[in-house]
This record gives sequence, structure tokens and C-alpha cells, in this order.
Amino acid sequence: MAGKKGQIREGSVFIRLCSRVFYNPEMEFCRDVSSLCVGAAGGKLSLLDAMCGTGIRGLRYKKENENVASLVLLDISGHAVKCARRNAAMNKIRCRAIQKDVCEHLQTHSFDFVELDPFGSPAPYLYDAARSFREKKCGWLSLTATDMAVLCGAHHAACLKNYGAVPLDNEFCHENAARILAGKVVLSFSPFNLLASPAFTLSHRHYLKMVFRLQQGASLAVDGVKKLGFVSYCPGCCFRQAKRLASLERCPHCNHLMQIAGPVYLGELWESPLVERMLEKNSQRNYKSAAKIERLLKTMIEENKIGGYGYYDLHVIAKKFGGRIASMEEALERLRSEGFEAQRTHFRPTAIRTNAPHERIVEIFSNK
Repeated sequence: MAGKKGQIREGSVFIRLCSRVFYNPEMEFCRDVSSLCVGAAGGKLSLLDAMCGTGIRGLRYKKENENVASLVLLDISGHAVKCARRNAAMNKIRCRAIQKDVCEHLQTHSFDFVELDPFGSPAPYLYDAARSFREKKCGWLSLTATDMAVLCGAHHAACLKNYGAVPLDNEFCHENAARILAGKVVLSFSPFNLLASPAFTLSHRHYLKMVFRLQQGASLAVDGVKKLGFVSYCPGCCFRQAKRLASLERCPHCNHLMQIAGPVYLGELWESPLVERMLEKNSQRNYKSAAKIERLLKTMIEENKIGGYGYYDLHVIAKKFGGRIASMEEALERLRSEGFEAQRTHFRPTAIRTNAPHERIVEIFSNK
């Protein structure tokens, strides 16, 4: 949205764009949702926007959330720091704007909430982020990953190199991508006696946004590592199994050779109470995407009631088994009429999450 004299309005702040400083208007939705998450986190937060660019993300966090007590805008680019400082002054937001390498700064400074929004993978920054929390009893880490081709299995070797995990290039690859990233975070933070558990996960377009709740404690860190495991997937009939140790070589339903991916995080990918607080705050704000955000958060709350690993894409099932589904509503009704739980998933518009057994799903949707 354009403001006065070349200003751009986003959320509750105005900014001016600057030459040689990156600003992505397509990420406004992500910043909307992320700001809701910051507010829903509660407490009084010292916050670091570690790759601030124009400062838009950190400035919105501070302006829109009373629980952000202090803000530091950080960037290695001097142009970005000058731009962010001017935008902070224009919005009358008190903060510090610092030109410095993010890893160097994290090694010697501590915050309650650290925002890492890099270009590509956040993996290179995780160990230094963990060091910044090593004296904290609790905290929050917010990550953006835009290397979805890597996490979703199109670049197998890069996923092994960056995340130490084998990916899956299949219909639920976006959920698997989130679980690979979560597993990497858990393993990066556990040596520092920190439990990193996903509090919020958004898969949208070309990126993942994940916010982790951090808690200090050696036993808690061990509990987090115990939630890692492997997923076995059958490309023949779409059967999947998630366990701490992969045990299937061939599919028990069609005898096809199984694909094994992991290690991945097997626990919940978001906290429903946090999402409910985000939903309440969204109703109090005048975001232009408020209706879209409401639908997203309500979907997440409902699908979290079912849980489980992976969703079923109706198009993939129909293609493999020749079934025909008139609509998503019909698919959900078919499952619910047999006493199963079934909900849409935010990961994919043509997919459902259900507790129905695999063989029954295939029977229902292949019209057998």
C-alpha cells in the first residue's frame, strides 16, 4: 500500500525503500502472521531482527506488539542499517540499528526472541543462535527457509549437506520439509541443553516460517531428540509410516520397495493454544489479509486435533487408483460418515488429514 511521498505502508508502519536494500512485498503475509505470533508469545521480549534489510519486519513487531520491550535491527550491509535507522525514526520507534555479522553478534549477545530471515537456508546460523540462548531459561527462535526445492527433495545432495537428512519428493513433501527443518533445529540446540519445540509452522508459496519455543534443561533436550525419527513411504500406493527407527523394506500393502527419509521431527508442528491467541489478535487488527489469516489459523487448529504424520492428496490418490471425488466436502463427508476424523490441511489445498487407516482411504477414494 502506497503512503505519502513515496512511502509504503505495511501493517502499522510506513517505510521508504532504499537503493541496494532488499524489500520483498510478497512476504507481507508472512510478516502479518509472524507479528501475530510475536504478540501471542506474551511476556516482555528483547527482540533481534538479525537480517533486517529495510527494517520492516522488526519495526512491525515493535509497533504492533506491546510485549516487545526492546528491538535491535542488525544487518551486515551498511546501506541496510542506514535505511532501517531512517525507517525507525520515521515511525518514531526507539531501537538500535547495528552493522555487524549476525553470527558474530549472536556469539556475544542474548535476546528473548531472535528473528532469522536469510536468503535460502537458516541452517548456517543455528549453532550461533543456540549460543545466544545458552544462558536463558526460555526464549523464542523464528526462522524463514526459502530453499524449498532442497527441503522438498528436488536437490537430494543439498538436503543431506545442509540438514543432514534424506528428503522425500512426494505429495506431502511440504510437511516433510518442515519436519526436516525442525529436526535440524532440535539437533543443533540440544548440545546446549536447550529444547527447541515447534510452536508455529507456516508453509506458504515458496517458503517455510517456523517459530520455536526454547526451554533450558538437559533432560528436556533429551526429550526433544527422542521425538526424532524416520518416515517410510511407498511410492506405489502412498502408504506411510513414521517411527523412531525405520523398519520396513517393502510396503505391507503392495510390496513396493519403500523410500526412507529422515531424520525428521515426529511431534506436533504447532501449539494450538498459541494459534488460538493469534486468531484472537488477528480479529483486533486491520490487516488487509485478515480474512485469509483467519481461515489459515482455523484450519491449523482443526487439523492439529487429528495429528499424525502426513496428509493424503486426493488428486494423487485418484491418479493412482482411478477414483473420482466431486469436491473436498464430499471427501471429508465420506470419511466422517464412517466415523473417522478428517480435516483440510494448510499444507496443500487438495489434501486432507485423517486418522483413517491407509487401506480404508484407498478403498474409499478409489471407489472399490
